[in-house]
Amino acid sequence: MSSNPQAAVAEDPIFESYLQIGRGLVGDLDGLCLLDDRLTPRGQAGAVSAAAAAVWVESLGWRDSVPRAAAATVLDRGHWLTALPVEQSDGVLLGVLCAQQPRSGGPPQAAQHAAELRRGLGPLLDCVHRELAAALPVRIRLKQLTDRTAELEWLFDVTGKLRAANEDPRVLEELVRESLTRLDSAYGVLWIPDKRILVQSLRDESVAEPLRLAWEQTRQHLLTWVQRQNRPLLINGTRRLADGPARCKILCAPVAQEGGRVIGVLAFYNPPVAADFAARQVFLSRHLGRQAAALVETQFDLMTGLYTHGGLEQAYAQSCSGAGGGDDDRSVIYIDLDHMHVVNELHGFEVGNELIVRIADLLGPPLLPEGALAARISADRFAVLLPSADVSAAVALAERLKDAARLISIGPADEPTEASISCGVASLVAMPQGLDRALAAAELACKTAKTRGRGRVEAYDCDDNSMMRRHGDAIAVGQLRAALKADRLLLYAQRIAPLRNGNLPGGYEILLRFRGEDGSLILPGPLIDVANRYQLLPTVDRWVAQRALQMLAPHRRMIETRGINFSLNVSGQSIGDAAFIGSLVQQIKASRLPANSLTMEITEQAAVTNMARANEMIRSLIRHGCQAALDDFGTGANSLIYLKNLQISRVKIDGSFVRDAATNRNSRAAVRAIVELAAGLAIDTVAEYVETEEVAAEMRTLGVDYGQGYALGRPEPLDALLAGLSADESQRLHRLFLET
Repeated sequence: MSSNPQAAVAEDPIFESYLQIGRGLVGDLDGLCLLDDRLTPRGQAGAVSAAAAAVWVESLGWRDSVPRAAAATVLDRGHWLTALPVEQSDGVLLGVLCAQQPRSGGPPQAAQHAAELRRGLGPLLDCVHRELAAALPVRIRLKQLTDRTAELEWLFDVTGKLRAANEDPRVLEELVRESLTRLDSAYGVLWIPDKRILVQSLRDESVAEPLRLAWEQTRQHLLTWVQRQNRPLLINGTRRLADGPARCKILCAPVAQEGGRVIGVLAFYNPPVAADFAARQVFLSRHLGRQAAALVETQFDLMTGLYTHGGLEQAYAQSCSGAGGGDDDRSVIYIDLDHMHVVNELHGFEVGNELIVRIADLLGPPLLPEGALAARISADRFAVLLPSADVSAAVALAERLKDAARLISIGPADEPTEASISCGVASLVAMPQGLDRALAAAELACKTAKTRGRGRVEAYDCDDNSMMRRHGDAIAVGQLRAALKADRLLLYAQRIAPLRNGNLPGGYEILLRFRGEDGSLILPGPLIDVANRYQLLPTVDRWVAQRALQMLAPHRRMIETRGINFSLNVSGQSIGDAAFIGSLVQQIKASRLPANSLTMEITEQAAVTNMARANEMIRSLIRHGCQAALDDFGTGANSLIYLKNLQISRVKIDGSFVRDAATNRNSRAAVRAIVELAAGLAIDTVAEYVETEEVAAEMRTLGVDYGQGYALGRPEPLDALLAGLSADESQRLHRLFLET
């Protein structure tokens, strides 16, 4: 290529200024020129030919919208000519800035030289981008704005419907299918390899074979490209690529998480005779990729990449809806990490988190067979669903998982801790609530394994003692349902007292009690455990919330005057129940209780298990004047990681750290760390199980804001408490009246 062809464009003072800026940035520029979106020269300065540059850039094929990266070529007089594309965020070409430099002393590779020059001229490219974007005709900019507004309206409508139906296992299929129609594409694919998600949709059977072939030939290349570039890729040219895939038109968008990490691709294919993909489709594809990532994150655990409990249910439902679904033998393995609290106490939560991730890494190939589904169902517990595997085969696989876990060593080199897991196995029968029943049985078997020494595998056996436990569960479920039907549930309240500032009003936690058929009071612990295993907690939570708000509403004026706060517990199952949350919000509005007089407590484990839904519930409650508290704080492996992600106003320090804080320095250190962390986030702290004055004094010294326990007040019937508080308030007002 000649470096001195006839100049076709006169020099322009503006481009002379650009040249001076460029020399200030990189030092050795001979000349600059600018081409517009049609690769027509717009201006030049210095010893460069815009016309010759346009001929070379045309040969790069950028007008066909193939992937554009800075490119360089060597001129015949020892100079570099470098082309730097200037693009909109949706990949539309605005123009090309070309620069000529002496080659002496430069890097030997053209691609390396082009990349380095692009970085050096970054500020100048920003200026050129703003000028080219502003120079677009008003009618073009108006059309782009109108098109994008229409696409966003469609996207908002579709994603709203999909989120409302997120329990449907086919929600991702519906997203791809809707996208095909909107983008006027013949074939679409959503591929997230780490999560083993592959969703394909086809609109036109007549072009199915060549487009599927093109996908298979390009899938890995597309994933690599979007992971490196993190932007849509548009190929409207119909020539064959280097590896020779079938001729077609491709639009590919990254599936990126909020932090920017690309986890997959959303690709659309059209035959060569179809219309080119346009800028509006590129714009929409980028947003569709983000929405796909958001939908996926509700089904997968952020730390391990495994399914959540809800995601496992959806994947299981989807597998059952396939060909022959439910006819083969299936089994479930329930996995529980042994001595997790020891790891956290000895080495800290970060090492505990690492152990969880290391165990999760085992739950995939080569240990698990193809088609197996793995989920993290709570902080340190996992479940594996095995297709085409009876109980004996599942036990053998669980033994291999147990042996592999033993090879994991974690912690400091001089004081390592060996991993250990206990496993329970149960058969999965295709029937209503079959997965829940199988998980409950496998959990019982896992608990038997722990009782018998940990680090072992047990299968659920009706002839074993576990059958007695299951029979006991059935009796307990019957007792719970009978108590609900006969209205034999009672509400009690326990004082949450200020420890450091006696002028604060404090509050009460509302507790549940059962009255037996003989009239005796029954503590709820065993029945609540059974309700948790059999998915009955939302029913209990509904009763508690409705009855508590009915009892509090007549005393709203007294509650507002005294500034008292009442806390209600919400289970993890209710967090995932949209109907429960909607009903709770309506009851809160109907009660007309003063703002910030109610606090909803969720356990740390429930929040970690379903972070997205927990945050959604908390935001909804905050909008209606409630506060949120994290209960049993400090027992999970992820306490410090997840605390900052929840909009809570209070943490309740688990009683295991409080009971012996007066005599155990490790417990004191844990409480002190939680208090300091909460103070930095402007969050109140409450110490649970303050059973003695000595413990209360220690909590005061450590800076805990409130305490709850027998040393500060025993539980009492809620109706009696409210009557007493109202009587006290009446007497106080009477005294004020007499004084005036």
